[in-house]
Formats: sequence, structure tokens, C-alpha cells
Amino acid sequence: MKYYWTRYSRTYVASLLYMLQDTEYRLSRYFRWFHRVDDFRHVMKRRTLDRTAKIKLLEVAMGAMGIVIITLAASLAAIGIIFEEYLLLAGPLALFIAMPFILAYGITLPLFFGWVLVQKPQERRIIKRAYRILANHPGRRIAVVGSFGKTTAKELLRQVLGEGFETAATPGNMNTDIGISRFAAKLTGNEEVLIFELGEEKPGDVQRLARLVRPEYALVTGINEAHLQSFGSLEKTAQTIFEIEDFVAKEKLYKNAESPLVKSYKNKSKLFFSRDGVGGWKVSHRSTSIEGTSFRLTKGKETLEIQTGLIGEHTIGVTSAVAALAHDLGVTKAQIEAGMHRVLPFEHRMDPRPLHGAWIIDDTYNGNSLGVAAGLAFLKSSGAKRRVYVTPGLVETGSAAQSVHEEIGKQIAVSADVVVLMKNSVTEFIKTGLTKKKFAGSLIEVDDPLEFYTNLEHFVAMGDIVLMQNDWTDNYQ
Repeated sequence: MKYYWTRYSRTYVASLLYMLQDTEYRLSRYFRWFHRVDDFRHVMKRRTLDRTAKIKLLEVAMGAMGIVIITLAASLAAIGIIFEEYLLLAGPLALFIAMPFILAYGITLPLFFGWVLVQKPQERRIIKRAYRILANHPGRRIAVVGSFGKTTAKELLRQVLGEGFETAATPGNMNTDIGISRFAAKLTGNEEVLIFELGEEKPGDVQRLARLVRPEYALVTGINEAHLQSFGSLEKTAQTIFEIEDFVAKEKLYKNAESPLVKSYKNKSKLFFSRDGVGGWKVSHRSTSIEGTSFRLTKGKETLEIQTGLIGEHTIGVTSAVAALAHDLGVTKAQIEAGMHRVLPFEHRMDPRPLHGAWIIDDTYNGNSLGVAAGLAFLKSSGAKRRVYVTPGLVETGSAAQSVHEEIGKQIAVSADVVVLMKNSVTEFIKTGLTKKKFAGSLIEVDDPLEFYTNLEHFVAMGDIVLMQNDWTDNYQ
């Protein structure tokens, strides 16, 4: 409670609204964050409050609550003085002390009633309509599920299948029932292929979403501790993701063999993909660099020459799966190769850019341990003059946080010359891993990530490769 007084600072209300907005108005996350914060002057680090119409309405509500509290305090004080009931003067003091908590909790009431009375009924109508739209839509459906790698798989499918079919895919992170339903509302009915990313946060999520989209094919991209905090165990995570097998025939369920939890999960599908191939397709002539990845896929007398702008051998498995699936759907060799050639790195996912003779690889949307290992393997073999690794660590690793980050520290120690750690609750675990592997390079700890990223051009030198992996939103500090 050292900085309790910061709850009376002029930025306190804005900080509360920022917390709500940054947690997407999920009250459980908002309250966890609120009770973790000690100093409310330093809540907004990575971005600022976006003053949307919703935020403006909440600002008005906050103002009204403040007026009510001040009026009540003044009334109690006046009554106490007029009637010489001086014990009543304790009331205004108590209200003053409690006011930050009254505001923090009170602002959730209009959100809750708005959700129950307005938002929830409206969402039910939108989802009900989506069931009708998708039940009657003639397009073939593909679902992408997993703890990580869903966006890469989805975008590969969209670009490659788009060469042969009228194709639509859920945009961004619209992977919930309401997000998918809003996507469905925009369909014309002329699409030949529909691609859906299915999100998961709790048991039953994949089953519910699959019931909505009715997939014919599915890709399981991988399972790890990315959502361990919400699921509680890796077993529950795997069970939830593999709810998809109740909706897709075993010969159309592609599974990532490079994810140990996917490979070991018992189900009927034997259709695995990896950097060695997929199904009867075999990979050869593999090559990867800062400019992209290429390989050859062969099945009997058929050959596909694949070249993408994606970086790292870890991309070969999912790329092979997409090529095989496209071939199964009837996309021609020329169309598959042309679609792959147009694939560029996806934003914030092993996304390279030059800077003063150095290369910056932005992998800040990567939030899983297998992705960390893949990025570090590329950095290690890059041949850069100076290999720089920048990370805050991973979020939502729950009880596995220490073991996961110590292992990451060990991997960093043998892959990088310079390590930049964004200080937070897992920093010491990473440092322990570095120590255990006797890291002999340079270690830098950063308190202000935004300032570091803003001044990155002053940090790099010609010949460097700087790999920036993962990012923490402010609510994970």
C-alpha cells in the first residue's frame, strides 16, 4: 500500500478505464489487474486510452459517481457540524478513503447491466442468424484449432486456396462465436471455401464453435501452455482442442507432429504434418534464410516446388499441410505454387525489416514456447555478426511459469550474444536459465519497453540480427 495515494492522482480514472478497455471488458481480468497494481501512475505503458463512444459514456458514469460521493460526504459533514454530531464527521473521511474502490467497482455495474440487458440479447440474435446462414451456405469449411499458430495456418490457407476458389476467412482474431457470427453475416453465399479460426478459453469452446461452423477439414496447429492460466492443466487444454475430432473425418484431420502434446494425444487420425512431410507427401531440398523458406514436396510422380516469404524451418510443416489439403480439394500444381510464392511474413510473426544495416525480426505476436524455440534456432544459425534477443517472456503459463522460463533462458544462452529482458514477474526465471547454461554474453534489463523500442535504431549496429519475441500487454505486468 506504499503508493495508495496514487489512487487520488489525476490519471486514476483514466487508468481504470484503460484497464477495462485493455482487458476487453472482461471483469475477472480487470479485477485481477486492479488488485495487482500498486502505483497507478504507471499503468499505461504500451499504449494509451482509446476514447471510444463506450469509454466516453463510462467517463460520464465515473463523473456522476464522483459527484454522488462528494455530495454525500458534504451532507454528512454538514449534518455533523449543524447538529454537533461529530461522530458523523468520520463518514466523509471513510468515503474519501474508500472512494478509489467505490469507483473501481462501481464502474462495472453499468457494464454488467448493459451486457445483460442489451449486449447479450443482441449477440444471441446475431449468433442465431449465423446458424441459419452457415447451415444453408454451400461452401466447404475448414477449421483451424490449437494453442498457437492458428493465424499463420489460416492465412496460408486463405492465400493458397484463393488461387483456385472464391475463398473467405475469419479476419484478425474473430475466433469466438460472436466474432464468427459477425463474419457469417457478411458472406455473400458465393464463397466456395470458408476458413474459420476457432478460439478456446474453457472446455466446450471448440465443440460449440464447431457446431456453428460445421467443418469438413481441420488443422490442429499445436498444444502447449499458452492458455494454462485459464484451463488449469495441459490435459484440459488438449481435450478442448480435440473436441474438433467429433466433427471431422479422421482422414481430414491434419495434426502437427512437431507439437508433442498433439502427437501423443490418442485419437483416430493418423494424418500428421511436420517439416519432413504430410501424409504421403515427402519434404526435401529444405532451405531457409531472412528472405524466406523453400522446399520440395513429392508424392509418387507428383512434385510441388514450394517457396514462401516465411522465415524458419518450423514453418515447413504447416505449409506442407496446406499444400496437401489444397491438392486434395483440387487446386492445381501451378495454383498452389503461385499462391505459396505470394505468401509474405505475417505482421508481428517472424516479420523482418532492415534498419541501418541490421535486420529486425518482429515476432512479438508469438506467445508460446515452441515458437520461442523455433525463433531461437533460426537466430542461432543465422550467421549474424551480433545475435540480439529481446523478450519479456511468455504470459498465461500459470503454475509452469518457472520451469518454462528457465528452459527459455537455457535456449537463449546458446543462441544469442546479447539478451535484452523486459523486466516483469518472470525475468528472474529467465536469468536463472541463462546462469545454468553459463551465458557469457551481454545481459540488459529494461524497465520501459516503449522507450527501448522507440530508440531501437540507436541500439543496433550493421550486421546485427535482432529477434524480438513476444510482448506483454499492460495487464500482465
